[in-house]
Amino acid sequence: MSELNAGRGRRSRSFYVWVMVGLLLTAGLVYYALSSPTPTASPMRGPRGMMGATKVPVQVATVQQGLIDQTLNAIATVKPLQTVAIRGEVDGVLERVHFKDGQRVKAGDLLAEIDPRTYQVQLDQARGQLAQNQAQLKGAQQELARHRVLFQQNSIARQALETKETAVQQLQAQIKANQAEVARAQVQLDRTRITAPLDGRLGLRKLDQGNLVSAANTDGIVIITQVDPIGVEFSLPQNQLSNLLGAMRQNESPLRVSLIDSTGQLLSDKGRLQALDNQIDIGTGTLKVKAEFDNADETLFANQFVNSRVFLGQEQGLLIPSHAVQRGSVGTYVYTLDTEDKVHIQVVELGTATLESTLIKTGLKEGDRVVVEGTDRLREGSEVEVMQKDGQAQEKAATPDAAKPEPGKRTGEGRRPRPASE
Repeated sequence: MSELNAGRGRRSRSFYVWVMVGLLLTAGLVYYALSSPTPTASPMRGPRGMMGATKVPVQVATVQQGLIDQTLNAIATVKPLQTVAIRGEVDGVLERVHFKDGQRVKAGDLLAEIDPRTYQVQLDQARGQLAQNQAQLKGAQQELARHRVLFQQNSIARQALETKETAVQQLQAQIKANQAEVARAQVQLDRTRITAPLDGRLGLRKLDQGNLVSAANTDGIVIITQVDPIGVEFSLPQNQLSNLLGAMRQNESPLRVSLIDSTGQLLSDKGRLQALDNQIDIGTGTLKVKAEFDNADETLFANQFVNSRVFLGQEQGLLIPSHAVQRGSVGTYVYTLDTEDKVHIQVVELGTATLESTLIKTGLKEGDRVVVEGTDRLREGSEVEVMQKDGQAQEKAATPDAAKPEPGKRTGEGRRPRPASE
């Protein structure tokens, strides 16, 4: 029994010995792999070191004084000034259609005809009744004239004369009613010819030739929309109304409005501000505004969504390209270049901005250079190479004053170089 226990003890000690040996070998292999040079170790350090020494190509712009447009921007909807559903005012069969889908028409152009025979009969009947009553009136007037002569001769009583006068008056009233009936029948007959009520463009036909037209049909035959000029409606926040109203008071002519599509392309700059709504929407805190645009080329379509821009005036100040402005944890900033073409982060306060230019209130002065292209790889103190738009390096003017920094201007002298590991 003791020999069996002794054998088990020796095997256990041997197992632990082999485990320790395996662990030592594994640790040695790991240490060797980490400490030995590999094909990828040097390139990893190489580009890191090269990035610290390679100049970043950038394009720059100079801060300049200039004028910038003061604008109010809003999402707008194109709405025609007039839209009319062309419907039949009388019942009947649609006999002829004189237009094509999408056709441009003028006011008064014939669009369609309804079968006129029923209304022609009614007109003829009214005219016949009028002619009959006119003939009776003529006979009654002749009798009245004879009775007046007899009354003057004391041959008849006054009652007989008054009876003839009453008969004439009744026929005269009847003739007026007949004339009104003739006019009504003429109007009904005229309504069988459907004409365009305004200049505009037709939509797609909703009713084909041969169908029965009913005055109760709300769909109509076709819809005509005025396209030139055309209206645009948008809403402005109530906190922008003071600027808008101030600009409207200062300008005798209507404020100019332009429209831009979703891709940033100019659709039209021929707009005129026409009217403001008389109350602010309490649900949104906005006021509806209406503008009118010349649309001879039909660039704008009804119910089209666009971006509107109302021009209030111009402001003088320091301008930089809008895409030079960066945003981060420090707020809005730009990358500026010193005389040694080193980059510095400069926090700025922005003023009026457009797609092209931004007005700078504080942080820059005229003549400063700001980076407009190549900002992704820049850090504080990065060295750059100024490139032209064609990709060629911009030649730096060699002037005696170029090497002398302006008093108080930030330069790269005395600045601790960035370690390559940063």
